[in-house]
Amino acid sequence: MMSRERALATMNERFPLVAERVLHQWGLRLPRQVAVFAALAASDGKALAEVGISPWGVTDYFRDGGLDLAGRDGLDPRLHARFRCDPAEFVTVMGGGSDGLHFGLWFDDPAELPALIAHNYARDSAETWASTAPTLIGVVRERVDRQLADYGDEPEEVARVAPLIEAVEWFTAADQAALRQDGPPRWASAPRSYFAMSLLPHLPPDSGDPQASESGIRLDVFQGDAAQASRWITEARRELTAGRPALALAVGSELHWLDRDEYRQAGLDLLVGAYRALGRDALAEIATVHAAHRDLRSVQVLVAGV
Repeated sequence: MMSRERALATMNERFPLVAERVLHQWGLRLPRQVAVFAALAASDGKALAEVGISPWGVTDYFRDGGLDLAGRDGLDPRLHARFRCDPAEFVTVMGGGSDGLHFGLWFDDPAELPALIAHNYARDSAETWASTAPTLIGVVRERVDRQLADYGDEPEEVARVAPLIEAVEWFTAADQAALRQDGPPRWASAPRSYFAMSLLPHLPPDSGDPQASESGIRLDVFQGDAAQASRWITEARRELTAGRPALALAVGSELHWLDRDEYRQAGLDLLVGAYRALGRDALAEIATVHAAHRDLRSVQVLVAGV
C-alpha cells in the first residue's frame, strides 16, 4: 500500500490521462473526485474491504498499469463492469461486495459532469437509485455509518471500521477540493423524478412528457398485456417522430430494464432514438454496444496482457 500523501499525488497525476481515456472511449467527462477515491483505495484498500467496497469499473484505469488494460476477446471497454440492467447513464466506479452491488457516476448528459453517484444491486432486483452523498468518499462514509448503526454496540465492530473512518476523514479535504476545482455539476441540486426502476434523467423542457407517474403501470403492461404494450410503444414512437423524445426515453429505459426478448429491438430503437434526438450520442452508443453484448457471462471486461 502507498502512503496517503503519495497515493493522492500519484492519482492526481494520473487523472488527466485517465480522464482523456474515458472521454475518448466513453465520450464522458470524468470528475476529479474519482482520483481521490482511487487514492483512498491505493492507500487504505484493506480498510475499504472491511465494508465490502473496492475500486472497479473506470477506476481500474488508475491502477498501476491501468491504462494498459484492454477488453478481453476484443470486447468494447464500455462493457466493463456494466451489468445487463444498468442504464446507459450509469458508469461503474466502485464495487459494493454483495448481491452485485455496484456504484456508478450518473450522467444525465454526456456534455456535463455526472450529477450524482447512483447504486444498483445487479443480482437482486437491479433497480438504480441515487445515493445521498455527492462523492464516492461520502458514499464510503455512509456505508461505514450504516454499519455502525447496525453493529455500533459491538466494540469489535467499532475497532474494525475505525481505520476506514480515519482514512475517510484524511481524504475529505482533498475530496472537497476536487469538487471545487470541477465546479458544481449541472442538476446536482435540482429536484429529480424517478421511473419505477431507475432515476429519470433530467431532460430539456421541450422534450415532451415522459409520463413518469405511469412507469409502474407500463412495466406491468409490458409483462402481461401485449396489445396495450404495443399502444405504449406506438405512442412513444409517435412522440419521438414529433420531436418530443421524453416518452421514448422512458419506454425504452423500461424495456431495457425488463429485458424481455420480444421487446429488445423496440426498446433499443426507442432508447437510441431518444438519445440521438437529445444530442446525447455517447449514451446512444453505450446503449447500442450494451444491447449487443448483454448476455456476457462476466462483466469483468478490462484485463491485462491482451
